[in-house]
Amino acid sequence: MVAELLTELFTDRLPESLLVGLGNPLRRDDGVGPYLAEELAKLSGIRSENAGDRPERAIDFAARHRPRQLVFLDAADFGGRPGELRRIDPSELSSRSLSSHRLPLPALIAWIEAEYPTRCFCLGIQAVDMQLGEGLTPAVAATTAELLDWFARRLEMERTPPVTPPA
Repeated sequence: MVAELLTELFTDRLPESLLVGLGNPLRRDDGVGPYLAEELAKLSGIRSENAGDRPERAIDFAARHRPRQLVFLDAADFGGRPGELRRIDPSELSSRSLSSHRLPLPALIAWIEAEYPTRCFCLGIQAVDMQLGEGLTPAVAATTAELLDWFARRLEMERTPPVTPPA
């Protein structure tokens, strides 16, 4: 499921995309966005930024990187299976918000898309525990490992030139 969703979402080459992690690492699974952003930053060929609990920082990130697509990733509670990854439509964010942030994501997305030639998307991972504490729960950590593996494999595919059969 993770691979299918990511393949559907990331239609542009990864260097043309920007992943923005949202959340608070001191609230267990709410730290999944910052954790993933920091881990992806270690991979060459993908741009990621950690906005923490300040999604408005994405405005600066969009200005700096000028991505074709910007993907917000955060812990969410949409009633899914623990660790389930789901694309969340911005119209759903008022009722099924990704974590509690100061600036509503729908307003932020509308502003970025009006200002830059960027498409914005939201990915949520169904949280298990967002109480005070550090470290991801096993279900969210497993999904995060799948995400990191998918990005690493995709980057490798994009670096490897296609084999042209002899004429």
